[in-house]
Amino acid sequence: MSTTPVCPCAGSNSTPAANLPELTQIAFRAGDFNTIRRALLTPLVAQAGQPPLEQSLDAWKASAGSDPSVADLGVMMAEWWAYLGDILTFYNERIANENYLRTAQLPETPAELIQLLGYRPRPTIGATGSLAALVANSVLPGQTVTLPAGLQFQSKPGPGGAPQTFELASATTIGLPDQAPALPQPNLVADLGSIYRAVHLLEAESLASQRQGNSMRTMAKLAEKASASQEQTLASARIPIYGILLNGSVTSMNNGDALLLGPRDSSQTPSLITLEAAPAVQAVAGGGKQTLLTFTADAPPPTMTASNARLQKAGQSAPLWTVNGNAFDGSGSVIQMANLLRQIRPNDFVVFTAPDLDPQLAQVVSTTDVMGDTSTAGGPTSVSSGGTGQPTPIPVLHTQLTIAASSSTSLRSLLNDAGATGVTVIFGWVEAGTLVDQPPTPWSGNSHLFAVAPAKFPAASSLPILMQDANGNGDSATGTGGGASLSVNWPETTPIPLSRALQPPIDVFFNLLPVTCGKTIANEVLGSGDATQAGQSFVLKKSPVTYLAKGSTYASTISITVNGLPWTEVASFYGQPPDAQVFATREDSTQKTTVLFGDGVNGARLTTGTNNVVATYRIGGGASSPPAGKLTVIAKSYPGLKSVVNPVAVAGGSDPDPATLLKQYAPRSVLTFGRAVSVFDYQALAAQAPGVKMASAVWSWDAINLRAGVMVYVAGDTNIAASVQTLLLAAGDPNRPVKVWPAKQLAVTLTMAFVVAAGMEATAITAALKTALCDPLSGLFSPSRNGIGQLLFDSKIEAACLAVVGVTGIKSNTFAWGGGADAGPRHDPGQGAYFLLDPDDFVISTEVA
Repeated sequence: MSTTPVCPCAGSNSTPAANLPELTQIAFRAGDFNTIRRALLTPLVAQAGQPPLEQSLDAWKASAGSDPSVADLGVMMAEWWAYLGDILTFYNERIANENYLRTAQLPETPAELIQLLGYRPRPTIGATGSLAALVANSVLPGQTVTLPAGLQFQSKPGPGGAPQTFELASATTIGLPDQAPALPQPNLVADLGSIYRAVHLLEAESLASQRQGNSMRTMAKLAEKASASQEQTLASARIPIYGILLNGSVTSMNNGDALLLGPRDSSQTPSLITLEAAPAVQAVAGGGKQTLLTFTADAPPPTMTASNARLQKAGQSAPLWTVNGNAFDGSGSVIQMANLLRQIRPNDFVVFTAPDLDPQLAQVVSTTDVMGDTSTAGGPTSVSSGGTGQPTPIPVLHTQLTIAASSSTSLRSLLNDAGATGVTVIFGWVEAGTLVDQPPTPWSGNSHLFAVAPAKFPAASSLPILMQDANGNGDSATGTGGGASLSVNWPETTPIPLSRALQPPIDVFFNLLPVTCGKTIANEVLGSGDATQAGQSFVLKKSPVTYLAKGSTYASTISITVNGLPWTEVASFYGQPPDAQVFATREDSTQKTTVLFGDGVNGARLTTGTNNVVATYRIGGGASSPPAGKLTVIAKSYPGLKSVVNPVAVAGGSDPDPATLLKQYAPRSVLTFGRAVSVFDYQALAAQAPGVKMASAVWSWDAINLRAGVMVYVAGDTNIAASVQTLLLAAGDPNRPVKVWPAKQLAVTLTMAFVVAAGMEATAITAALKTALCDPLSGLFSPSRNGIGQLLFDSKIEAACLAVVGVTGIKSNTFAWGGGADAGPRHDPGQGAYFLLDPDDFVISTEVA
């Protein structure tokens, strides 16, 4: 038998398949078309001492004088078999891969394989939340309306979307009041920041030593006189600036005027303020005017509102006694006025002013009418009496003020600096105008809310409320109080101050409706029971069936009646008595639900009857829930209910576990047997809790009790850590401390420049690149591929991008997070954190190769 190849392409047979551990695909092909063809056309040579081999196809080779078609037919038949072998080995390899959880590629295969493990994937879970109901105008105060359980509401879908249905979880009574507009604590004075004025260092030191009573404003005024050549040696003096508003246009005041700002009931000493600029008249939104007064004060004015405060300006002024140089005593507590001022009474406030010096506020303790001597030796008012040559006193009646000791120290400095001739006393206070509170600032949640009259809050000790601000943002809490003010009590998991402050005015809603996702399919006839058959099963017509969170786990919404009597759902038939009227359910890879009944040994058989097996259940759910403000449609009007509002988005929904997560968690869950021992057990149990997208567990050390603990990080719905903590405490070792923390999300900005093949559409390549990295199910940054605490390498990012059809190269790659670039090639989020790439943060540029 000749060993010459039949054709030039013939060669050696294929190498046997070899598979290394932990591959995502196994090689199981005995050959492909080329190797099988070679094997058929290569002559077989018998070994010495062995029986003869089959006849070689080499005999089919055309020889001299023979018909060439015989050889052509032989080669063609060999190629037919090669084609057949190629197909068979291909499908054998596919079948082999689909038989293993790690290597399965079809999306439905993992769900079928894990049934052998007794593992049930997390099904479609519906979101839950609260709506606020507004009653119809026909409902009077004191009347109530009871809304029935199952009342349906729908969301307003976006373009191309379908509305989602939510139902009222339980019968709820509503009435008036249903809402109240509210504002945070009104604020009269606004802190406008500071102004900085240059002060010569040496002059400032001199002022500090010589004029201890003078304030920063005096130093600033002196600094204004400093020469330009001294600018480099000047320091900065900080002067706080405040603002206050008056209703209408008020222009009767000037820069530098001293005013009094204090409570209307005079319960506190007023603050002395000095205008820093001329009044500024402003237009008010909606019409009208208001006047802004900017001023400085030695101390921040006390907290007041426009309703309980007043601003006063002086109506009169008077000079000090200047004749004999005894206008004031050394203590600054007794002041002689030049005139008789009976308008000033005990307990009145007066202000002493002098050019270029800070005015000083003083309270009068008492007033006395005294006779003052205006005569001086040789003066024009002196006369000789009795030839003695001594001047005769000329008495003048004037007012003597006794100043409170608390004001005398600072007042003495002003009197000493300015002298009697330079000081003026202002008094006779009148209101400068009608005060207006400052426009409300964003509310951080750490103070009371005040109802806008005439609205009032209902009296309650712990009333659930929803709040919606002027921008449509909302929050939920409980309220305590009633009437004009409400104390807001936040859940322990809500950070205060609020991460997103609410912009007043804030609407507070009281009639809260608990709703859950899903539309009820009522009284669906599944079929007929037959007591002679064991283990009957029926498939529900609608899918996916809604499951709802129940504490740290979930429960289905399926209820079954047989002959009108309810049967109970159980997780499995294991251990069930033969007469137990129970049923179990399971979902297939397409989320269709099958209802299973017992066999008479574990669980009772169905009772014989015609169409006597009836199901009521709900469908719908998933991670995609309507955002805040979109769940507002009443599916069918109900008397007394005008509308519903949705300031806080519903939450808690989740999609069925994808195949990638089934591969990861199904084998681990089997090892737990419902108990958590290793960190992998804690991670697997945490990952199955409703609302959890990712979970990670690591060992920790309890330094106080000197024992090992477990730290679990979870990512998913808001406040999900609390429910997972409850789940793990029930399933874990009671002697091992476990703490659940929300994982920290690190937003990534990825900037990459690509080289693409000529003729490819840049838009399509950009979309494919964003899918490769950002797709929530299959992208490189998705939970199934990029877990909590997982390292990320530039090589993985580049490999995922280069796998996109049309991308031929990468010119640059910049990975940034936390406000700065991370040079790589290794990116470490740290324990308890994970990288997340939003499609909008993936900046792509392309150029043609």
